[in-house]
Amino acid sequence: MKLRKYAKFLGVVTLAMGLATGCSSTGSKDSMAKSGDPAVKQAISEAKAANSAATKGGYAWRDTGKIIKKAEEAMAKGDNAKATSLAKKALDQTEMAKKQSIEQDKAIKARFN
Repeated sequence: MKLRKYAKFLGVVTLAMGLATGCSSTGSKDSMAKSGDPAVKQAISEAKAANSAATKGGYAWRDTGKIIKKAEEAMAKGDNAKATSLAKKALDQTEMAKKQSIEQDKAIKARFN
């Protein structure tokens, strides 16, 4: 009988220690959301830089800035997959805007030269 009580006590202590160790090492979702994933932050900063260059060049698309803001909001909520996807979409839009600007310049030069 004493062995059974000892085994139960040992099992409870082991379980409690395992839970305490596991929970402390993984961190909470809130702390991860506040700090943000470095890869997501990098993707958003690249999109911002590209959009800033597009704005200075005069070829930025209207909705790219809105998409970047949505990516930042998704990162703040902890939805890193959505934030990364939106940042990539914004970056793709700036690249397409630059290509469009180059093609339009070529068309104008061809027409008026």
